[in-house]
Amino acid sequence: MPSYTYAIKGAKLLNARGYPCEIKRTEKATGGCGYSIHINSSCSDALSLLDRYKIPYRLITDGGET
Repeated sequence: MPSYTYAIKGAKLLNARGYPCEIKRTEKATGGCGYSIHINSSCSDALSLLDRYKIPYRLITDGGET
């Protein structure tokens, strides 16, 4: 996430809409703020929701950044 504020907003939105997720502290070397959202369900649907509400993010999977 680009900022801690967006991480909070994104997690609240996703949890309220039924997409279980949590905020985790990450390495700042990823280019973000040091926090990320870990989604425990369908990522594509959750990402569509973030896009719809204009919450910026960078997608990083187990295989690396996409």
